[in-house]
Amino acid sequence: MARILSRIAAGVVVGLLATSSARASRPHPVRFLGADPVGPLASVERAVIRTPEARSCRAWGPVGSRWEELDPLGQIAGEVVVTGRDFYAYSGCDELGVRRVNGHRGAGVYVEAQAGYRAPDSRRWRPDDASIATLVTLASARQRGITHLDPSHGVPFSRRTFFFEWGPAPERFAVVGGVSLLVCAWQGGRWTVVHEVTPPKGRAVERGYRALAVTDMNGDGLPEIVFHRLEESGEWYGDATLSRRPDGAWVEIDAGIFGSTA
Repeated sequence: MARILSRIAAGVVVGLLATSSARASRPHPVRFLGADPVGPLASVERAVIRTPEARSCRAWGPVGSRWEELDPLGQIAGEVVVTGRDFYAYSGCDELGVRRVNGHRGAGVYVEAQAGYRAPDSRRWRPDDASIATLVTLASARQRGITHLDPSHGVPFSRRTFFFEWGPAPERFAVVGGVSLLVCAWQGGRWTVVHEVTPPKGRAVERGYRALAVTDMNGDGLPEIVFHRLEESGEWYGDATLSRRPDGAWVEIDAGIFGSTA
């Protein structure tokens, strides 16, 4: 009888160890927060980037939790701590307040401090004046068909354009904001539009879209672009993510929170 009980006990211990090992090896979701409003931006699990689950905006970012802030190139600029949660009845979400504890101001894109985030191989670059002029012409032609609702408050091209290099090769991109968001690749001495995010009704304010940061959320070596968008009436706003797939296509991942002035 004692021998049987000993075998049962040993089996229980082995089972508990196996369960513990499985839990340890199971990847924990990596969470990212957006800038405006501060709240759930994206969740990454098993290298898959997803829109945060329903009601995540009431659960993520407890007071006292720490988050690393990224700069526009996805490098770690510093760290913040959540200091408060403000419930907004219109969206049904908590909007987070944060305080910087070290480092300097970044792009307002945050990743959990304990997530083991690795900064991407990204750098700034600036094309020559002739190449910029060509990009201005291309972007103007693409965005001309979108109704400008506030043409008297235009944003200068230099302030709504973000250039970056990616990878060791490197690949070179420009992200142009304004009434749409254009992702342009510099290939063979010319610009190619590889993706465009346009307003649903073909109408937008001049500051409707703006790139915030480029990063690699899931560690696959391909870029994600975090951007801010403002709905045409100016009442709805928030951040979202564009993720590049291995086949070169870009897909949009909606955030788990939005802001509103309503």
